[in-house]
Amino acid sequence: MRSGNDARTDIADAHVAGVAEETSWRVPEWAAIPRLAHGFLGRAHGLGAGAFDLDLIRRRIVAAGESPRVVLATRQVHGADVLSPEDPAWAGLDWHDSGEQLPVGDALVSASADVILTIRTADCVPILLVAPGARAVAAVHAGWRGLLAGVVERGVAALAARYGAQPATIEAAIGPAIGGCCYEFGAEHLGRFVERYGARAETAWRAGTTERGHLDVRRLATLALETAGLPPLSIRTLGPCTAEHPAVLHSYRRDGANAGRQLSYVGWRAD
Repeated sequence: MRSGNDARTDIADAHVAGVAEETSWRVPEWAAIPRLAHGFLGRAHGLGAGAFDLDLIRRRIVAAGESPRVVLATRQVHGADVLSPEDPAWAGLDWHDSGEQLPVGDALVSASADVILTIRTADCVPILLVAPGARAVAAVHAGWRGLLAGVVERGVAALAARYGAQPATIEAAIGPAIGGCCYEFGAEHLGRFVERYGARAETAWRAGTTERGHLDVRRLATLALETAGLPPLSIRTLGPCTAEHPAVLHSYRRDGANAGRQLSYVGWRAD
């Protein structure tokens, strides 16, 4: 089952001709937003398996064509905590601090110039949010646990609370993640998604012949964005299934502990 926002799925089909040549994905329409930097980077600019630090992430972002003064990342725990550059959690951090020393959070929000927000994914859903009027952005790491915890809704709410960006003015891009074609998942969790997102959550589920079926997490992410108040036409889905494209994308389900991570980023270039 493919991601469900049929009205605005730009490159979501994993079998789009030429997908093997793609190494990064960007929203074409966002190129018209002054000073916005964003991208979903494939394995060519991603992280290998194992330890990382902020300096390594920054060098990967620079290799992708950006030159930010500050790059932020968090210790992702599949939760729903939201951080911003103004939070005291960043005090004293050094470029060479390891990932284990980063503050905990699965979403970042910012309206600061020359600051790039980053998240790391293998099969989880990377979501970038842009509010052009408020000049605010967010980067969200959304696995199935984070979706149930409300990380998407909390990220959208933080844009409104901190920077006055109302949900109806926010645009979203959902990047490469494991597809419903490949994500085997236990049926015992389906009721929790229905409880959170209503009967529409069943459209993200394909039953199997046993107690396990297949889950489309990008469809759930779309429902979460709509639940948070984003208009359906402001939500785009880019890139293929991570598990189906080993040449260009990391996948934990496919590669296990040897899997690296994709980097996704968003922010404002200096004025």
